[in-house]
Amino acid sequence: SLSLLFVVNKYDARGSLCPLRTRTGSLCPLVCVSDVSLCPRGYGADSCPAGQTLCIDGTCSAECGDIPARKNPCGCSFQHPPSEAQSLVPCAAFPEVTIQHYNAKDTDQLIDFCSTQFNISGTLPTWGQWTTAQNLPSGSAEGSRRFWAGNQCPKAPKYRYTYKETMWVAVFACAGAEALILLIWSMYKSVREMPIRRLRHRDSGFTTTAAAAVAVVDDDGEKKVTKMDDLSDDVSSEKHSSGSKASTTGDGSSDEPELYIRGYKNDILGWIGFISVLLVSLGWFVWMGFWTGDYYGTLGEPYSLSLYNSGLLDETLIPIWIFAMTWLVVCCTFQDRLRNYFRIECLPSVGTYVQIERELKMLQMASSTSRFVIFAKRVEVAFTKLIRANVRVQTCRIETTTSNLRYFNYMCTRYVFNEATKQYGPYQFDMGSTHRQLNSHSTGLSSQEASSRFELVGPNFISVDVPSYFVAFCLEMSQFFYLYQFMVMWLYYYWNYYIIGVIDTCIILLSAIVKVVVRVRSELRVKRMAEHSELCRILRDDKWQELSTIDLVPGDVFQVIAGMHVPCDAVILGGNIVVDESSLTGEPLPIRKFPIHNDDGAHDQSGAGKINTLFAGTSVSQAQPVNSADGSVSEPIALCLHTGTQTDKGQLVQQILFPQPISFIFNEQLRLVFGILIIYAVIVFVLAMVFYQTQPSASWFYAMFSCSQLICPLLPAALVMGQSVAAGRLKKKSIFCVDLPRIIMAGKVQMFCFDKTGTLTKEGLEFYGGLCAKSTGRDVKAWSFDPFIDSFDALPQLMRTAASTCHAVAEVEGGLMIGNPVDIEMFRTTKCTISKTPSAGALDTIVSPDGSLSLDIVKRFEFLHSRASMSVAVRDPRDGHVHVFVKGSFEKVREHLDTATVPSDYLSAANRMAKQGGYVLAVGHRDLGNIDESAMQNWTRDDMENDSELVGFIVFKNMLKEDTHEAIAKLKGGDTRTVMITGDTALTGVFIAKGAGLMSNSATVYLGDVDKAGNLYWTDVDREEPVPQSDIDRVIAGASAPNGDFELAMTGKAFNRLADLGLIRQYVLHTRVFARMLPNDKVNCVQLHMERGITAMCGDGGNDCGALRAAHVGLALSDAEASIVSPFSSSDRSINSCVELLIQGRSALATSFAGYLYLILYGQTMTFLKIFSFYFSNTASSNTWIWVDAFINTIMSICVAYSGPASKLSKHRPTARILGPQVLASALGTVAINFTFLASAFAWLYSKDWFRCNEFDSSTTDIAKWWLLADNYEAMVLAIVCLFQFVNNAMVVNFGYLFRRRWYHNYALVFLWAVYVSIISTVLLARTNWLGCRFRMNCGSKGVLADEFGIHPKFHIEDYNNIIGHNIIPTADRYELWGICIGNMCATVLWQLVFALYPVHSALRKKRPLRRLKVKL
Repeated sequence: SLSLLFVVNKYDARGSLCPLRTRTGSLCPLVCVSDVSLCPRGYGADSCPAGQTLCIDGTCSAECGDIPARKNPCGCSFQHPPSEAQSLVPCAAFPEVTIQHYNAKDTDQLIDFCSTQFNISGTLPTWGQWTTAQNLPSGSAEGSRRFWAGNQCPKAPKYRYTYKETMWVAVFACAGAEALILLIWSMYKSVREMPIRRLRHRDSGFTTTAAAAVAVVDDDGEKKVTKMDDLSDDVSSEKHSSGSKASTTGDGSSDEPELYIRGYKNDILGWIGFISVLLVSLGWFVWMGFWTGDYYGTLGEPYSLSLYNSGLLDETLIPIWIFAMTWLVVCCTFQDRLRNYFRIECLPSVGTYVQIERELKMLQMASSTSRFVIFAKRVEVAFTKLIRANVRVQTCRIETTTSNLRYFNYMCTRYVFNEATKQYGPYQFDMGSTHRQLNSHSTGLSSQEASSRFELVGPNFISVDVPSYFVAFCLEMSQFFYLYQFMVMWLYYYWNYYIIGVIDTCIILLSAIVKVVVRVRSELRVKRMAEHSELCRILRDDKWQELSTIDLVPGDVFQVIAGMHVPCDAVILGGNIVVDESSLTGEPLPIRKFPIHNDDGAHDQSGAGKINTLFAGTSVSQAQPVNSADGSVSEPIALCLHTGTQTDKGQLVQQILFPQPISFIFNEQLRLVFGILIIYAVIVFVLAMVFYQTQPSASWFYAMFSCSQLICPLLPAALVMGQSVAAGRLKKKSIFCVDLPRIIMAGKVQMFCFDKTGTLTKEGLEFYGGLCAKSTGRDVKAWSFDPFIDSFDALPQLMRTAASTCHAVAEVEGGLMIGNPVDIEMFRTTKCTISKTPSAGALDTIVSPDGSLSLDIVKRFEFLHSRASMSVAVRDPRDGHVHVFVKGSFEKVREHLDTATVPSDYLSAANRMAKQGGYVLAVGHRDLGNIDESAMQNWTRDDMENDSELVGFIVFKNMLKEDTHEAIAKLKGGDTRTVMITGDTALTGVFIAKGAGLMSNSATVYLGDVDKAGNLYWTDVDREEPVPQSDIDRVIAGASAPNGDFELAMTGKAFNRLADLGLIRQYVLHTRVFARMLPNDKVNCVQLHMERGITAMCGDGGNDCGALRAAHVGLALSDAEASIVSPFSSSDRSINSCVELLIQGRSALATSFAGYLYLILYGQTMTFLKIFSFYFSNTASSNTWIWVDAFINTIMSICVAYSGPASKLSKHRPTARILGPQVLASALGTVAINFTFLASAFAWLYSKDWFRCNEFDSSTTDIAKWWLLADNYEAMVLAIVCLFQFVNNAMVVNFGYLFRRRWYHNYALVFLWAVYVSIISTVLLARTNWLGCRFRMNCGSKGVLADEFGIHPKFHIEDYNNIIGHNIIPTADRYELWGICIGNMCATVLWQLVFALYPVHSALRKKRPLRRLKVKL
């Protein structure tokens, strides 16, 4: 060891020189003689039993001929001993002796004692003294030579290979051949690719951008290819930016990254080069395997490959390991590009392979403001760009169609080579943008045209390639982390450390297997969801043919039948269809779909056209023909618009299979911590090399072991363990999670946005009453409202007729009504029924409750979010009149009313009911008289709805869920801002917000809206008075409102107006209610909140599914399949699910930190253990290491993850900063305390008389035999103190009741802690026993135990490797050491409880709060 503080065994505890000790053992060296007859009496040939002779290895045997010369100890392990020593043979070994005042460094004392003890005449020289005078004792004959050998052997010279050995000749031949192959290939490749480089140099200033080709199909069915860009033909690297519907990112965003495409061709020389690289990579493992086998003698005798020299073997393996690691790291880093390096680059248009590079754009969830972290992030980004680790590379094979079209499949999408643009891209057919254009394709396609389109877009089948478990496992193992771990494990296997190597390898493999199984099962679930095919009837060549849905192409017309799964995105051309979209949107109720009208209205699939669109992946519940007025029947048919990944379902599948990388502050700082640990490992490596004053190879191995244990292999697994446990707990609460990393993000939610209807309020609406208008003349002031009527039967007939007909409710088999929940409740209130067989020319026939009257709906314009209204034309068979009814929001319907029929208090009356929580719908009416119905078929919505007369208001109440107020109060008590984003009226939203507790009942609410001129204005909701913009600006700037507490609310119009002005960000965090928000407005609103903090969105999965997917944390209250509508879904439909999600999220985040902190503390404790071991050149026993790595570290890590969540939502959110003050205080404080007590334990040890002068002297043993270095006091004290620290670290990180249950509720961890502490205490305090001896603690050699302590163990004990033969500490002193360890545990616990978590931390948090987002709860 390196004696910096003490000289080993020189002074006792009082400063006096250490006395020499009595030493018993096989101390006398061997005697080597030129003839056995020269051996002392009884130690020559006469020492062997009859029939045996003394062999050259010093043993007795009947046959000695097979013993190699190198076994002769007189050769002193010299590879080529001097000629004078080659004829020497050993005498028999001398027995044990006892030497008084033994001095291990006094060679003359030992020689004199042994000569006297065994009657050796004359003076024998030591081995290596070859003069005749020294070799011949007095009176000896010439050639009679005797020498002391054994432990008196001189240091053997360093052996070196001549490198003419057969194995090295083979190695150099292989290395030279590989270098030559790579050199030849590099030169050959350079020459072959010269034209490409010339093109690139010539066009260096020219950037090509390739977009998807769009085939615009005209009314005659002819397709015309539109070039998105005019491109050069001779471009070596084609830069592709997908402008098609088929998203290349999988995130559904419009801001898609560019694809860089390069073409490649195979070459026979390239094949040779690539195979040579594979063989060399495999050869490294085989080569290291040979040397490892040589270490254990599995290939013959140990060290046979290294000239029978262990030091040379170590020195050989080290550079082999370094070269192998370097080679494999390079191959691993560039594995995605390696194969194409051994191909010839060419134009993508003529290559047989294409290499596709896509830059990964990180989705920033939250980031740190620390300058240090920002700087480290910049360094990381620069490094990843340098090695292009920020680019995902994939190689695809070029295929050809039957008509020789070239294409490849990338991200489940077919990319076809476009001869017009000279580049690849996904093909998209534009079937038209208006209803009339879409209807023009109702005759279907010809087989020839369908075949042509099939080659362009590929099969209508999303093929999800899921690797087998074995292949997935191999891919997982190819990652850099596993390469690093297994290369380190190789060192463990080599250096007789294989027990720990096996344990760590099992842990690594188990972690990898779990990850692989979870991922493959998830991909198989996606595969089952994505891959579907069935037979359907398709209109081809003007006749219906039964074909597979795989054969569908854009432009095909197919029949829609009940029970089928919709195979593509399609527009309905005929029939009434009911679809279950729960698997796609989470909408719990089936939705009624209608055919498009034959007019020039625009079709927007993602907007108003949803009601006319069938989406792939949904299922058809009902499909009915429609009888037209002329007697013809409109069968349920649909026109295929998009197939494969160009469908909404396809894009969602891409989102799952190719998710956008997410960056969270936790992950950002975790990478930084790994960087710090690597730097720390380098420091530990240097310390090991400095402290170990022995052979450098042994020091190198110890240093590498220390580095590997500092960066624990369990760390990545421990970080996700808490998330997995939390996901299991959420599932028990009926909350399903499909994206585990989002769980810890739920722990940092700062703002929770809610939909209103079906989320904060009950699913259904309740009829509340009606307010009907009456006319006394044509004067505006003559129109007024009757008193409010709360009974439906008391309403005027016209209002009851409107309620029974102005809807889109349908009834499916089983009597289930489907449609808008408001329409369903309204229709149920009328007690009317829907005839299963509509009258001729009618869409639906409504039958009165008594069956006396049937009303035919002859035309319907479905509800549009953009217009917030719907209308129907109803035929009254009694007089033949056609009546038009318009129903919708009172603001929108007013725009279509005859102003003469609008009472002066129209808005005030509606607002009054809305303030009371009413869902207010205005109803208008027109009597068209006996009009020809066919003349109406081409009417637009405005034609039918304008100039209606007001009927009145029909009012529903949407009641709060019983637990809404309680859940909102819990969220606000948990430091979470709650916001409402609804499509309902602002006044109703304000009423519900006050009732739910989002805002106080006494708060002054300022409502923002936009007038007809487009001007923004504000109104005091309670006073109904205008509020100047200046007052609003003052209150959001921090000034108090005139009436105290204030809240803002705004309509969708105001929201968009402020967004257009660039002012919306000033208002977002001050606005409580966003009303009249369209689905896209909800998405934009959520994204604006996301800019300011972690944002959650909760809805029922209907028109808010876009916002659910956009939010950091989306929770769909839907009992649909927990799939892709949002990261979380709950079948409970209770707002308490939001509370539970945040409780579990905060617990998972805190648990992830606890697991991370425990393994960091494990690494730090292990580092201290190693550094002290380096200094003393000792180590813990092998069983101690097994117990630490296999039982303490692994099992306690698992138990830490099972700490339960807190029973209620805490007042604060847990930190997400690994390098934040709380985590650093906890970690650094614990580390400092542990180091202080460890140093104190050694200070205590050096103060003891029984220890001083009995110190471990590493110079007397071979430190390469590490398993023999634990038999001393230093190793025992070091191991005992560190074992207590290892165990107690888990308890320290288990504290904290804000986000997790109190520490004593983690029963498994507490039990395990108690058991481990008891075991360690027993080993330390109890009398010598089997357990302590297994750990080489408080034990000794059997003879020493019997002679000095009167202990006679019956179990086997290997003799101790120290002078005194034991490491038993006196009983009283053992209790002192135990007290130090208990004090260490108590100090770390107090630090954690007092400073890191509670009083001190809370005080500092109040005095110096962190810069956080301040929002009004």
